[in-house]
Amino acid sequence: MAKEIIKISLTEFMNFVNKSGTAKATVVSTSKNKREEEYEHYKDYWLKFREKLKTVHKKSESHDDLRALLDDIHKDKKDNYKKAIEGYIKFWKKRKLEWINPPRKTWAVGDVRIELNPELGIVIKDKIYVIKLFTSANLDINKMHADLILNLMEKELREKVAGDEVIFAVLDVKRGKLFENKTKDTSLYPLLNGEAKSFETIWKAI
Repeated sequence: MAKEIIKISLTEFMNFVNKSGTAKATVVSTSKNKREEEYEHYKDYWLKFREKLKTVHKKSESHDDLRALLDDIHKDKKDNYKKAIEGYIKFWKKRKLEWINPPRKTWAVGDVRIELNPELGIVIKDKIYVIKLFTSANLDINKMHADLILNLMEKELREKVAGDEVIFAVLDVKRGKLFENKTKDTSLYPLLNGEAKSFETIWKAI
């Protein structure tokens, strides 16, 4: 029998990690039954936002250039996109943000595969930030949740960046709030590794 590779998004995995008891099994079951449909919906919903951020920073454009994205967004998404845009501008402020290409990697634990793809690589006042965007319009991310993502990026992506001055971060886009891993903490990595193995075990049992 061919080996089954379990491809899930980082969002799905973190949702699993943050649940307990039977809720974990529910996350896996949902992911297994509808993972392609759900992942594509998630990816496509914010695709134009991510692409616009990349263009704006590569071309050294302005806040108004980012706001112009709303002209191309379907009315059903407009409110959420407006919150994201204004939240990002709150983070951006008047600082000059220079674009660099962020690192990428597929994290493999057993048969589980998770794409680590921070969307932004930017230089702020000579400091390099590799940033994962948290784009949920209805949820906030807290420090505990952000630390899980930061530990994983630090452990898996550090080898792909040059220089210790690179800081991994998670941006709660709606609030314009940046969570940074200034201490290069990886203490939560064993937990995450165990959670990935648990995800695989449940997946194969249902």
